[in-house]
Amino acid sequence: MFIEILPNSDTPIYTQLMYQIKIGILKREWSYGDGLPSVRSLASELGINMHTVNKAYNLLADEGVLEKNQKGYFVSERATMASNERTKAAMQDKLKEILIDKQIFEVNEETFNGWLNEIEKELEGEGNAHADI
Repeated sequence: MFIEILPNSDTPIYTQLMYQIKIGILKREWSYGDGLPSVRSLASELGINMHTVNKAYNLLADEGVLEKNQKGYFVSERATMASNERTKAAMQDKLKEILIDKQIFEVNEETFNGWLNEIEKELEGEGNAHADI
């Protein structure tokens, strides 16, 4: 998997890494049960701190995207991700932020829905394996 980290971005590196891993799952580069690289090897490969990778992996495990056992981190079963209450709450928080900005910047429904459609089409082009979650 190709993971691109932008060190000068305003987005924290662990957040970028979480997003890149989710995209990898979306593109079907990883499926249920697949193991991710070890914290040490991924940190070395990306040239970032091990603690940053560990934080990203642990947060993804908290969301239900990954599972952790003695052998490392693995992609969770889709049903687990869909039913995780913390994931639901986190998604609702993100949606609330977006809707607040939509209202603050007075983005009309037609424009907003157009943006949503563009993003969905882009994600479908990346192999959207989880469209029905």
